[in-house]
Amino acid sequence: MDLADLSRILIAFAAVVGLIGVSALIARKAGLASQAAKFSRRRRLSLVETLPLDARRRAAIIRCDGREHLIILGATSETLIEADIPSCPESEEEAEAPPAFADAIARLNSLAGARNPFKRQGKADAA
Repeated sequence: MDLADLSRILIAFAAVVGLIGVSALIARKAGLASQAAKFSRRRRLSLVETLPLDARRRAAIIRCDGREHLIILGATSETLIEADIPSCPESEEEAEAPPAFADAIARLNSLAGARNPFKRQGKADAA
């Protein structure tokens, strides 16, 4: 093997490792890492939701043994805001599906009655 072949192999290896790293970062940002945890065994502690407050702090709801707690996470401190919050009764599967667009327009038309703001006016109506 000469130097050209060896350099070609090293560059290809670096490119493959780089693509694996970029794929891992994209998966983490897309939330696929947290989805993989759902397939593992049932855990006692889980992170329900986070909300960034500013550049250094964020609010988080954590669940431990079926009870939820609201905490503020800072760069150097953690503050418990409320403990033992009741869980949200509706899960994503139990939530109602939003009404279809056609149903919403029909409801709007029934509320508007005779004065339908969406009805096109003809030339005879305008006069």
